[in-house]
Amino acid sequence: MALLICLGGCEDANRKRLQQIQVKQVQGKERRDSIRDAFRYLPQLIRLDRTAALKEIRYQLNTWSSSVSEQSTWKSSGLLDSVSGALRTIDFSKRMTKLEFGEPECEFLMQCQMMKEVGKWVVERPYHDPLFSPWLSQRKSEMAEDEWNKLEIALKLFDWSICNVGIDGQAKDAMRLVTNSEMPFDDRAPIYRQLPWQTMMFARGDTWQRARVFTQLAFIQGIDCVVLALPSLTGATENASLRLWCIGVPIDGELYLFEPQWGLPIPSQTSDGIATLREAKENPAVLRRAKLPGRFDEYPVVQTDLKSLVTLIDAEPFALGRTMHSLERSITGENRVRLSMDADALEEKLNKIDSAVAVRLWNVPWIAHAYNQSMRERINENSAFSMAYVASFGSFIMDTPISRARNLHFKGQFESTPEASGALRSYMDVRVDEQTLKDLEYDRTVQANLGVVKQPDEELARFKFRVAQAQEYFRRSKFDVAIFLAMLNMDLGKLDTANDWLSKRLLKIPGTERWHAQAHYLLGRNYEQQGDMAAAIKEYEFENSPQEAGNRIRIRKMQAASSLK
Repeated sequence: MALLICLGGCEDANRKRLQQIQVKQVQGKERRDSIRDAFRYLPQLIRLDRTAALKEIRYQLNTWSSSVSEQSTWKSSGLLDSVSGALRTIDFSKRMTKLEFGEPECEFLMQCQMMKEVGKWVVERPYHDPLFSPWLSQRKSEMAEDEWNKLEIALKLFDWSICNVGIDGQAKDAMRLVTNSEMPFDDRAPIYRQLPWQTMMFARGDTWQRARVFTQLAFIQGIDCVVLALPSLTGATENASLRLWCIGVPIDGELYLFEPQWGLPIPSQTSDGIATLREAKENPAVLRRAKLPGRFDEYPVVQTDLKSLVTLIDAEPFALGRTMHSLERSITGENRVRLSMDADALEEKLNKIDSAVAVRLWNVPWIAHAYNQSMRERINENSAFSMAYVASFGSFIMDTPISRARNLHFKGQFESTPEASGALRSYMDVRVDEQTLKDLEYDRTVQANLGVVKQPDEELARFKFRVAQAQEYFRRSKFDVAIFLAMLNMDLGKLDTANDWLSKRLLKIPGTERWHAQAHYLLGRNYEQQGDMAAAIKEYEFENSPQEAGNRIRIRKMQAASSLK
């Protein structure tokens, strides 16, 4: 009898354990399903009208977070104190210790997903810059494999960012440093008025907006980047006084220097490769050779400035919070993506490279998300601001042929299949004729095809306003598509086709002037890769380019390499 009671008790205990295991398995599946469903809706956050998608994403992610019971290993970074108090009182800053998803957190997830999709195919392709390829190959036998891989990936991502994002500004910008941003907002301010995913989508931005496309592509690949900054000319070191210089990438115990205004890594003066901070501090020729007498007589940084550098970690605020730390460790399968950063570990790594450099978190990512929230609130108003914004970017932030084509490009879906159109075909569909644009005013079929549909509760005056905006940005899109098709053909390795789009269908077409500087640069890169140095140099000599200084540095390096052959 006692044996039967014992066996019965053991059986009950085993059944209870089995039930507990089954419950945990069901809960785990439910959590995974919530994450998967949320990620399925993320691409819809690109759109201006994203209320429904955002609601679903927040519901799924907050459902996941409410089921998380395990003890978190997350801890708050000590570097958060370097962010101003005003920025730490913004709503998303207050959520950093919680498992909670607001609109900015969801937008960050979408950005990470987009950057992952681009990086997936960019890093698999060969590195095409002949200026640094021989040096990179040589370094392979001198570095640990994982460190060399990071260097190669960083070069590929930087090169892709420079080729696929044109910069605004003037050539003389190369002789001065931009002052770091701070609150309050200014609709004319540089740096923070576009998030990295927006800059990538628009294919345009200022120097530092383009730089942040590179830093965030690198972040997804496990490569953390910093911005090297100088105090003001009077020696002030508060955030609003700092002057931004270049991007530093910590690899193999060195900080490699990338010049975002040039669109070029800073050349080493002791090898054919990239200068490091260590070399720039020890060898005055690194910065002395950044000058181009007769054209760019001054470079805004000299060797003595490097004694007082401030290192700014380019970390999105959400990457430092508990939510992304926990979510990253819960994602499985094809949705796996880097979401979090250990800023304290990065600070330790940077101090080992150069203990004299002060380390802070860069305030710009925080301001950028706060500004983005403000912009989205104002964009729904009938105002001069919303009209101008939608005229410039509307075709990219609504469900339009060009936004769909851009997404296919980022995913690496270039060619069409029997089941679906690829980016090439979709870009061609962007070229809407004038009669169709006129029909957009009243033809519901045209409105549906172009993604301009009247909402059930939308006032007629508001809808007509949106139709007028759409007509304007579709006209503008016809001028954009040539550069996008050139960029895509370069990604495919079809350089002759890319050259045809650039030289015949862009540079010769009135209305495309804002893309001319980028077109000349891309033609130069293609001719250089094809071995036609004279044609490449002619393109790089185009003077009306914000990147002219970097292009002329490239010419000098090309000519030096050619003289050694």
